[in-house]
Amino acid sequence: MSFSTYEQGLKQATELASRAIQIESSLSSLSPLISPLPTLQKAFPAYISAAETYSHLISSSLVPSNEVVAVKKKWRLVLERAEKVKSRIESLGGHVGKVEIGDTGEEAAVLRRGSRANGVDIPLWVQPNRHDFEGEQYTDSRQPELAEEQLLCDPIWKEVPQEDWKGLDENEWTVRQGPVADCSVVAAMGVALEHDRQFGTDFGKSNLYPKDEERQPKRSENGKHVLKLLLNGAWRSVVFDALLPHSSDDKPLYTTCHPAKSSASSSLSLIGAPWVPLALKGYFKVFGGYSLKGSNPAPDIYAYTGWIPERLSLKEGFQREKEWKRIYQSWKKGQVMISLGTGEHTSAGLVRLHAYGVTSIREEDDERYVEVFDPGATTFTMSWDGLCSEFEALHLNWKPEMMPISAARHWSWPKPVSTSTTGSTPLRNPQYRLKVSSPSSNVHEIWILLSQHITSKDRPLDDIALHVFEEYGAGSKLGRSVSPEMADQMSPYANDTHVLVRYRLRQSASSLLVIPARDRGNFQTGFTINVFASQGSVLSLERMSRTLPFSQAVSSSLNNRNAGGHPGHPTYNINPQYQVTILPPIKGGKIDGRIAIQGGKECAWNVKLLWGKGELVFDVTEDMIVADTGAYSYGLAYCDISDLNPGRYTLIVSAFEPNMTGSYTLSLESTAPVQINPIPGEGAGMYSRVINGSWSEETAGGRPSSGGYYRNPRIEVILPKPGVISSRLCLPRPSPVPINMTIFRRGTGVKLGEQVSTTGPYSDALSGVSTGRVKLDSGIYILVPSSYGPIKTSWIMKIWSDVAISVESGI
Repeated sequence: MSFSTYEQGLKQATELASRAIQIESSLSSLSPLISPLPTLQKAFPAYISAAETYSHLISSSLVPSNEVVAVKKKWRLVLERAEKVKSRIESLGGHVGKVEIGDTGEEAAVLRRGSRANGVDIPLWVQPNRHDFEGEQYTDSRQPELAEEQLLCDPIWKEVPQEDWKGLDENEWTVRQGPVADCSVVAAMGVALEHDRQFGTDFGKSNLYPKDEERQPKRSENGKHVLKLLLNGAWRSVVFDALLPHSSDDKPLYTTCHPAKSSASSSLSLIGAPWVPLALKGYFKVFGGYSLKGSNPAPDIYAYTGWIPERLSLKEGFQREKEWKRIYQSWKKGQVMISLGTGEHTSAGLVRLHAYGVTSIREEDDERYVEVFDPGATTFTMSWDGLCSEFEALHLNWKPEMMPISAARHWSWPKPVSTSTTGSTPLRNPQYRLKVSSPSSNVHEIWILLSQHITSKDRPLDDIALHVFEEYGAGSKLGRSVSPEMADQMSPYANDTHVLVRYRLRQSASSLLVIPARDRGNFQTGFTINVFASQGSVLSLERMSRTLPFSQAVSSSLNNRNAGGHPGHPTYNINPQYQVTILPPIKGGKIDGRIAIQGGKECAWNVKLLWGKGELVFDVTEDMIVADTGAYSYGLAYCDISDLNPGRYTLIVSAFEPNMTGSYTLSLESTAPVQINPIPGEGAGMYSRVINGSWSEETAGGRPSSGGYYRNPRIEVILPKPGVISSRLCLPRPSPVPINMTIFRRGTGVKLGEQVSTTGPYSDALSGVSTGRVKLDSGIYILVPSSYGPIKTSWIMKIWSDVAISVESGI
């Protein structure tokens, strides 16, 4: 929690302490036959949370001197109560500390909440024994929901005949999709069976129980089967019966699997290998039925095997030569499974929004070929270039042994709550610090996989993204040194179950900030982060505290008047700017802080904190930057600040491109009191005019000493009464051309009169040149834009006045 006043902090701490007391007091209502241990284990972390808040309050220096003793007494009382509860827990044989409180306890709760999906219990995996498949006949109380295509065939649920379990030692199988549009799962099964044949992957068969002496699936004596799947962050058990849907004339209404050498006519009414439709039934049961739609087989393969999923768009910046080399080399080693997805528009006989599998890739006579499997049981050959042109997405699953060192964390995004524009921090996404060290000095990759947990097919997936920031020079003023004129498109938001970031490290020992983010989710959603690294690496992945004692947040938006783009654009200075005031801590010392901005997922964001004295800044230089969120990042930008001095700063919010618009919420947290106030833009509250002009062959007169100054364009401004004007001249595109603007009184004829004001020496500043605020008497004035040397290019002049003015160009 965070607070900005003593009253807020005391209220938070008191409420937490009261909640802890209430939990402990509920012990009096328990039956003597019920163990008090679970209640005590809830009370202990509640007392700890209250103690932490009291501690934050005391260290914040907000507490009035006459209240310090009383607050410290409350803090000690809460700690003493926590110790007594802890002692009682241990006396009952329980445990506290990391086992029951903090991250570990919450992670366990996230995994427990993930133990039910679509009304089906999916407990954490426990190896079944042979007795689980003996005894009384097992039948599900509710079968998986059938698709409309199956219901039209008057389905009958029945078990596969015992004789169909014999003769399953074939090495090559053909998967045939049933009447259901479950193309992604069927494509996954076809891809994996062929991969199993070529590389011994043991897909699917190793997941289904019971098994015989050779570890192959076998018929269950009591009709009970158990499927092992990787779901919601852990391997889990799916229990189901042996019944499968058949038509009234005994034809299978599900995907079948046949020996590749058998003819279609001879096996039309046979199911082939029974374990395949049963392994699929278990999957459909937990995902809501046979009507499951999808065109991405990678999550299906991941659920069966744990092979790391990756999605590559073939339409947006795909590097087909580089990716072919990476994929082909890995394919030859059996390290990757490949599948494909089409989009809304297709050609070459492909089906729209359909999943396909890849069963083989090869190089032959300087050409590259791919064998493509259609779940409709047809296989065809395409060139690699043709595949890249015709399909929408490439789906890959990578063998985990490629990156054998791993770390995992589980957490959840909270249910959204309404907040005021000046309330607590908007960054409700958890943050993790990932430390990686490798024995090799060679540049290497780490892979970070974000997986959101599923609960119901009727609840849409959240749009999720994984933001990764590499930190440099701990304690330095920038925190991380990344070029500010770069948009990080590494992980735009996606409506997918999994998002993989392959991050290339710049040094053998690195610290990264990892933020799993979602956009506009409507529910509390669990998620899992898995990190994979090469052999010999050492990983540390720890969740960071999300709040500091003081914070302020403001909400606003970029629009067509203030969206100036990154610092490489002349319009950067029109971006929203804020005066940030950091008050000195009462007890002195340096200040730590953090900046966060969260906005539209279509927008790449950045925030810079500058030595600007809380005033408008027009041109940013490297020595002005106190803190920078680094590479422009979609939906979210963030940075930590260490050793911050009290004082006034200028903060600038920007998107990567000019006219990139969207709403945002900006927050600043600190270990000292902080205030954020908008700085009015240049000319705010004044009348304004914009003149778009150019220097042509006739009007490019150059500087006064060039002899042609009189030929430069002239802008006439009429002031009907005394007033203040301000003006700025800039070029629409970055240019090294030095420019100047000078204000004259109008002379007689074509002559210029007395010089009133000038922007000074010719300057090539990116933001242009400005006269500043000039107080003028009523009259007629001429503004002359000029370049140092005659040049033909466009220019923009902006004029502001506190009185209504008339402006005419071309005088």
